[in-house]
Amino acid sequence: MRNAIVLRLVMGMVALLGWAGAARAATAPGLDAWLRQAGFGPHQEARFDPEALYQKAKAEGRVTVYSYSSRIVEVAKTFEQRYPGIKVQAFDLDSAEIVTKVLAEQSAKNYAADVVYMKDPATALHALKNPGHLVAYVPGDLVPLLRPEYREPFLIHHLSFDVLVHNSGGEAKAPVSSLWDLTKPEWQGRVQFPDPQVLPEFTEVLTTIVQHSPEMAKEYERVFGKPLQLGPGVPDVGREWIRRILANKVTVAKSTNDVAKAVGRAEPARAPIGFTAMSRLRDKEKDPKLQFDVAYDLQPVAAVTTGVLLAVPAYAPHPAAAKLLIRWLMGDAKGGEGYKPYFVLGDAPTRSDQPLPSGMRAIERRWHADPSYVWANGRAVLDFWLANLK
Repeated sequence: MRNAIVLRLVMGMVALLGWAGAARAATAPGLDAWLRQAGFGPHQEARFDPEALYQKAKAEGRVTVYSYSSRIVEVAKTFEQRYPGIKVQAFDLDSAEIVTKVLAEQSAKNYAADVVYMKDPATALHALKNPGHLVAYVPGDLVPLLRPEYREPFLIHHLSFDVLVHNSGGEAKAPVSSLWDLTKPEWQGRVQFPDPQVLPEFTEVLTTIVQHSPEMAKEYERVFGKPLQLGPGVPDVGREWIRRILANKVTVAKSTNDVAKAVGRAEPARAPIGFTAMSRLRDKEKDPKLQFDVAYDLQPVAAVTTGVLLAVPAYAPHPAAAKLLIRWLMGDAKGGEGYKPYFVLGDAPTRSDQPLPSGMRAIERRWHADPSYVWANGRAVLDFWLANLK
């Protein structure tokens, strides 16, 4: 519940500071002066010059990063080796904690962070970037290698995949072929779903399914041979799917790890299926008893992707070092030292010239969580989930 508690604190701070922050962003001359001096926004240099940046960053002497991932420690080591004279101060924080900390620092004008590396683009966009507390930065040499949605509203470092997994100890093929199969009687009590109150990324999954209600409606008709009739008070097809899987006694899991174990360690004949992070496939390398795989052929979609973003807090005290660290994190065509800790099974790079990690199968049929849609609708979708939870 720690994430949920912190998230409530974040939303409270957004309510208190949001309108004032928006006003400051629109009127504060200091922000534009800092953007001009630091070279961000409309004042960003068109050409990425790492050596020139290094000279400026070396004069700054340090860079502070708030990271959702503990692997940032590995990145810091390689960065300091490549750019001697610049010390990396890395803080391992949950994404919700990063938002809370940046909001507090911006409100107090105590500017400490230079880079944020976090999940939850929806909250980052509306609680931080739109009020003027966060600045997007995309190194100029990467622009041709990134799709527009990976450059705006933020630089997306890599994609996380949330997928349906099945026990692979019996047959290699998944026992279901459609999201609607999970509502059938034979799967009653045998579907696992991580608690979206604890893991906000699964609120993103539910909300993305709701956003794609037209596709869900077509898929229902394909599976059952007739148009879908919504239940009383259900506003759309996506929420009807949520209502039906909950009515089918879905098991709410505390973590993606719990889902992977429940599916992968069960007897194949009666094993459950469940939603989890695709990165859990790496667990099989550590535990040979785990037998599970992704339902790659699932209709109408096999994965929901969410972006992990990189950005710079407004008035960051070490802007040149921030730019250099962000570029280091994005790696090169072979991965690169900065990207190496994330070049792993289950996470996909956003650079078009980087291959998928070894052993990772491409999923073309996927939906990407839209930060604006999630922000506008996620709370209502979560409330619907809770109201129908048995």
